[in-house]
Amino acid sequence: MWQVQGEKTMTTQEHDTLGQGGADELLILATSTGRSFMQFFVETLADCFGADIVSIGELMVMEDDRFNVLAGYMNGAAITDFSYQSCVTPCCNVVNTSQPQVILSGAQAAYPDDEIFIEQQIQSYVAMPLESPEGEAVGVIQASWRRELDQEEADNVIEIMSMFVSRLSAELVTLHAMRILSALAEGPDRTDNLGTLSLLCEQMQTALKVRAAFIAERIDDESHFRVLAFCQDGKPLTESEGQKIAYHIGPCAQLKEQDIVLAHGLLPQMFPNQSHGPGTGAADNLISYLGMNIRNEAGQVIGHLALQHDRDLMAKSLESDLFKLLSSRVTSELRKYQAEQQAAQIPQAALDMPKQVMNGIHQKLDLMHGRLADLVAQQTDVPDSELQILQAELTEVQKLLG
Repeated sequence: MWQVQGEKTMTTQEHDTLGQGGADELLILATSTGRSFMQFFVETLADCFGADIVSIGELMVMEDDRFNVLAGYMNGAAITDFSYQSCVTPCCNVVNTSQPQVILSGAQAAYPDDEIFIEQQIQSYVAMPLESPEGEAVGVIQASWRRELDQEEADNVIEIMSMFVSRLSAELVTLHAMRILSALAEGPDRTDNLGTLSLLCEQMQTALKVRAAFIAERIDDESHFRVLAFCQDGKPLTESEGQKIAYHIGPCAQLKEQDIVLAHGLLPQMFPNQSHGPGTGAADNLISYLGMNIRNEAGQVIGHLALQHDRDLMAKSLESDLFKLLSSRVTSELRKYQAEQQAAQIPQAALDMPKQVMNGIHQKLDLMHGRLADLVAQQTDVPDSELQILQAELTEVQKLLG
């Protein structure tokens, strides 16, 4: 177990003073990964500081943002695989500010709608954000007590959390990425051409923790795009599929001039004419947009993907491994989708081809009959050369007719 002396935390070089039990715990921490590591960490933290609740929660951007608890310890027992609403808890402030938060007393009174605080009669709270490599808050590590804390004890908890926050963040990001990859490997529930694009759209919104994501194709007139898949707040909106939207009424207009667009500001005010489609409806507080053109092998723009959020979308989000993976897969699948659409039109064209050939043959035969009638009507000698030409043409037509 960790031991804290005043405001000084034991270092790993001093672990021999902890005894065999402390050394064993350090060994477990050093060799554990994933949820095993996180679970052991929360149990050890609770034991060290006498916390009534310790949990690690992943932020899930949904209609009502929630934290999905991946590792937890409450009243001496492990708790996992449950979620709680973000907006009624101090965890929401931790994510929004990306800063630690400490409540020494009165936590229950400060957050009267937090059901866990009320049920467990929580009085004090300490938490730190867990962040992606790009600096985005993706979760929270928190500890809560039924008693009040003094500042020194709270500082010690923050110090211990700080020692492990990078490792905890990395484990959370890895688990999240593995879940996304597993979903993509399993494939979509739908078997139609749009199934994979819909799944990718859903995973983009979930993986990148944004309010909305959509995938669109550019249509023939190039002044509109057609929405192929749209996901907002964790829900695929199939009613948006096939919707045609004019480029000029929204932030997507800038994609006509450049391949990548980052727009900041209150989107409904910046683009008031976009009264329907992606980026409207329940998401009236969107303040950032990221769009990226998708090109075919010949370099022509065939569509785009876009993200919209109620917090800032940083330029370095483009450099995240998950964004690169998902955007590359979207490019591949959109190319495949368009190829399938073109292939579906080939059989009909092939069926129409014989009709066009036969129509041409009959037109040529009618012309020759007309020429022959003219020659008869003239009642004059017809040059042998002209008769030979006409005979040759009639022979060719007969061959074509079989």
